[in-house]
Amino acid sequence: MSEVEAKVIEALRAEPSGAAALLIAKKAGVTLMEAVRTLEDLASRGVVEKRGKTYRLVKA
Repeated sequence: MSEVEAKVIEALRAEPSGAAALLIAKKAGVTLMEAVRTLEDLASRGVVEKRGKTYRLVKA
């Protein structure tokens, strides 16, 4: 897991109902594009659920 992925996942843990990519980027301290790419990658692997423009962690 990359450092950016770890930051994004940690930011998502603080938002159990989900959050938009911009909020995640700000909380994780990364650029919006880094956050979007990471969130899309995590969504394709089933770690994150995307609903509209909102992302949230999938409960394992």
